[in-house]
Amino acid sequence: NILSNFSETLSELMLIRNLKIKELAQQIGIDGSSITKYFREGVIPKLPHAIAIADYFGCALDYLFGLTNEFVKKNYLPCPSFSQAFDDILRFHNRTKYRLAKDLKISNQSTIAWHKGKSIPTMDNLIKIADYFGCTLDELVGRKYVEYV
Repeated sequence: NILSNFSETLSELMLIRNLKIKELAQQIGIDGSSITKYFREGVIPKLPHAIAIADYFGCALDYLFGLTNEFVKKNYLPCPSFSQAFDDILRFHNRTKYRLAKDLKISNQSTIAWHKGKSIPTMDNLIKIADYFGCTLDELVGRKYVEYV
């Protein structure tokens, strides 16, 4: 379950850093009520909030959503717009928006809106798309980390 994995991981990360909801909210620039909703009301964060949380803790999105148990702290670079990352991954895998929509049973209007930057997929759809392409959520959204030599 994506929501329970997310809230459990976030709780653990906050506990390790001894952070309260209000403190985390201030650190990442998200309203505290949004974070409270993740825990109490079963709300899954939208991609920008998920990235802000993952950036703050230096973890992969896959780790944050319980898709991997491997935590490797990294410093991430700013992400490109989702529309750019979406176009890049479609091109890399030689797929069209139409083919993706058909294969994943997602509306073609949604894929067009993602391409045009008018909307961003839900985390559920992002996970489906990453699974479809056999990539991580970070790869899907163009999230890269700084490698120190």
